[in-house]
Amino acid sequence: MRRLGGRQQGANDLTTEQAARIREALVPALGYLGRLRERMDRTGFAPDDELRGLTSAAYDAVHHLCVEMHYLSCSSGVGRTGRFRGIGG
Repeated sequence: MRRLGGRQQGANDLTTEQAARIREALVPALGYLGRLRERMDRTGFAPDDELRGLTSAAYDAVHHLCVEMHYLSCSSGVGRTGRFRGIGG
């Protein structure tokens, strides 16, 4: 990991523009995973099927990352909280 001024770089070191670009790059994958999950449901994949579960978990993780990048891209209000919230936080 790249060091920034003698410390490791983290989420709060991203500029709002960098966070927005990362989010924009993730959105197509989020859409694809959402459509794939819907297609699996329409074609009869069992809810407890391993591949269906992995697809759903991937969608949820990318969605969470998109939300975090959105917050980090805000210059005021919901943006910089002083720390990255992480999953479940």
